[in-house]
Amino acid sequence: MPDATRSIAARPFGAARRHDVTTVAVAAAVLLALLIFVVWPVIKVLGLSLIGPAGLTLANYAAFFSTWRLFRILVNSLLVSAVSTLITVAVALVLAYAVTRTTMPGKRFVSLMSLLPLISPPFLVSLAFILLFGRNGALTHGLGLDWSIYGFHGIVLAQVFTFLPQAYILLANVLANIDTSLEEAAENLGAGFGVTLWRVTLALARPGLASAALIVFILCMTDFGNPILVGGRYNVLATEIYSQVIGMNDFAAASTMSVVLIVPCLAAYLLNAYSVGSRSYVTVSAGSRTAIRPTPGRVRWPLFLASGGIALFIGVIYGLIPLGSLVRLWGSDWTLSLQHYGFKSTAEGAWPIVNSVKLALLSGVVGTALALVTAYVIERRRAVLGGSTRVIEFVSLLPAALPGTVIGVGYILAFNVPPVLLTGTVWILVTSVVFWKFPVAVLAAMNALKQIDPAIEEAAVSLGAGSVRTFTKVVLPLLTGTAFSIFVYFFVNGMVTVSAVIFLIYPGFNLGSVAILAQVENGYPGVACALGTIILAIVIGTVLVLRRLVGGDRVAILKV
Repeated sequence: MPDATRSIAARPFGAARRHDVTTVAVAAAVLLALLIFVVWPVIKVLGLSLIGPAGLTLANYAAFFSTWRLFRILVNSLLVSAVSTLITVAVALVLAYAVTRTTMPGKRFVSLMSLLPLISPPFLVSLAFILLFGRNGALTHGLGLDWSIYGFHGIVLAQVFTFLPQAYILLANVLANIDTSLEEAAENLGAGFGVTLWRVTLALARPGLASAALIVFILCMTDFGNPILVGGRYNVLATEIYSQVIGMNDFAAASTMSVVLIVPCLAAYLLNAYSVGSRSYVTVSAGSRTAIRPTPGRVRWPLFLASGGIALFIGVIYGLIPLGSLVRLWGSDWTLSLQHYGFKSTAEGAWPIVNSVKLALLSGVVGTALALVTAYVIERRRAVLGGSTRVIEFVSLLPAALPGTVIGVGYILAFNVPPVLLTGTVWILVTSVVFWKFPVAVLAAMNALKQIDPAIEEAAVSLGAGSVRTFTKVVLPLLTGTAFSIFVYFFVNGMVTVSAVIFLIYPGFNLGSVAILAQVENGYPGVACALGTIILAIVIGTVLVLRRLVGGDRVAILKV
């Protein structure tokens, strides 16, 4: 009898040991992948920037900061990013306040238009502005204006509407959760609308404003597509890195500029994590109320005109893309035609779109699986792995501060030689998309796991299920909606990404987003619009189909 008792007691212990071994093995595999595809490329970029003919040196940085043209490009990047950030956050604040804190009509339309740029290539806004305000634009040419979109003002205008969704999402989430009774208390004490807005509402939204500003600043600093299309002679670091690699094949200079570009982005990322990360956006407590109060007409209608006008303008911007694909010759021959969909200006035809779909599907599958496993290791295996989960979490979130151009340069340097030789294969593109966009997916999966009671998994383990069986049979079914949302997130980014993959495409495998840039630069905006229209149709169609299959709001595009 005692032997039988010992045998029964030994089985859970043995199962627990096997459970821990599996957990450690999976965590080690995840950490190895992160070290290879996140840390190693950054080390290669940093290393090349510090290496000279005589060994380690700061000569490359000395040359950068002593060259007035290059230093001015850095100042250009900081200036355009700062101005774009201020305007973007201000516009997003107006839209978010109108949608979440007022009773104005048309809020659903405003919200949908504010989010539209999330599912399009980040430079379609620039393409639309070229159609409107370019040298042969509908307005500049039609009205005889001696003005064009190219230059500092063009970059700012394009970046505002390109990165508006990220700021809008953050601010809408913050404003929607502010306790209405706090505003009512201020008004009961004699505060007017303006004082209440400034001293209560915006004061409580301050962490969200700071977070939105820092995130938009990083996006503007790392933006590549808009400056290269409408920047004209106003150069920024992202486009200069591209010129050094593609035009001059000077990887040392490109690496130096990449490190210089990383510094302000990483500083903004760390500042955001330090100043905002430990503070809550939510002011909702058990007794709080977030119901929208009646809005005075003197506030409601001006907000309706302002936010409705902005939303309508965004709709017009994206409506110009399919229109531009149907006009025979923009600016001179307005006859409608499908000739641009023949893609006669390029020998590649429509294959870049097919390649983009292939990349998007592979990125969606690989990225979703890896993000879910990584989040599970971080969120549910801290007791087994201890401090190593903090390392995994930090490296998982690190790409949020890495510009796409830096990812592109780093992947060229890291995976152009053995032991991990990926150059010239689709996998270098897949890994660049997956790991560059990894932080948002991991955070989404972690947040979903926090909502699942650990007792459910503990019950499965107590019944003899191993870690793999518990994850696949218990956890995954509860994460179906999140998994599909993560898939959509990676799919969309695989379809529209450009700043990293433009360095990594290889002969015979071009992508739709890169082909759009090439067509604009070669003087074929109609073909570029046709490619952009197809990409938009594929992305929107995929989201709608998945929502129909899985059900309603269970599938959404993840938010920054």
